[in-house]
Amino acid sequence: MKQILLILPVLLVSYILKAEITLKAKSQEEKDLGCITLLKLASEKSKTAGEMIKYEKLKKLQKSFLGKYKVDYFSENETQSKLDEHNFKIKEQGQRYINKNLQKCGLK
Repeated sequence: MKQILLILPVLLVSYILKAEITLKAKSQEEKDLGCITLLKLASEKSKTAGEMIKYEKLKKLQKSFLGKYKVDYFSENETQSKLDEHNFKIKEQGQRYINKNLQKCGLK
């Protein structure tokens, strides 16, 4: 009986951690779509600001992500949803959000 009482909390904790890890995992496609849309927003912002070197760099990185997938692989709804999500977070966190996530996408 004592052994069961000792094993039960261990099993419970491991089950909870496994569920949490599974929920936080994103597929590579989701990450790539996030990068593609963020790069699109950042490149448009750079072009508007007249930063053409940065614009070219962002566009080149965006094309490398898009090159992994067929044309129109991501639906318009998925893309727009991700753009809206980025715009919302940009309004909350500002330029810091863009810079932090561009680094995650491979911008140096």
